[in-house]
Amino acid sequence: MSKVDWPFTTPGIPDHLFKRDNNIPMTKQEVRMIVLGKLRLFPGAVVYDVGAGTGSVSVECALQLKQGTVYALEKDGSADELVEANARRFGLSNIKLVPGQAPATMEKLPPADRIFIGGSAGVLAGILATAHQKLKPGGWLVATAVTIETTPQVMRFLAEQGYEQVEAVSITVAQAKPLGKSHLWRGQNPVTVISGRKPRQ
Repeated sequence: MSKVDWPFTTPGIPDHLFKRDNNIPMTKQEVRMIVLGKLRLFPGAVVYDVGAGTGSVSVECALQLKQGTVYALEKDGSADELVEANARRFGLSNIKLVPGQAPATMEKLPPADRIFIGGSAGVLAGILATAHQKLKPGGWLVATAVTIETTPQVMRFLAEQGYEQVEAVSITVAQAKPLGKSHLWRGQNPVTVISGRKPRQ
């Protein structure tokens, strides 16, 4: 697959520019833009992308960080290949693939400035607990939820740990798709983005 020239500084790379596999989930363009805003990235930051899938969030973060590092955690071998392929596609060397099952794979990583949880494979409680331990004081944790049960679980955890500026934003995106001479709206599944800042003390 040919390399992509993406000269823009704003997030929101079109979905079709990523190498994809229909069996591997991907955070879509519009949701990705909000996630990056909630992460509050800065040059040199250390970021975890837990449940990296195709690596779309990892790529967007790596482009913003300059000299920072994104650790893309993914348990699916097929997804691992996509993460690496998309990193090469955008000419990025600051994405480090971490294969295996989180939260165990998080233990060996350096402390994080920002953590994004995009997938949990049924072990969300363990991932949240380890993410809290690995996140630096004042760091931001952001998670996406596509099930009804996930949102209150993340919100409750952040509240119990005393996180500040906790927010939940529900996103419903519909795109106009051609149908004959007209266009119809085609909706994506709703996604909730939850975010909060770890206390500094």
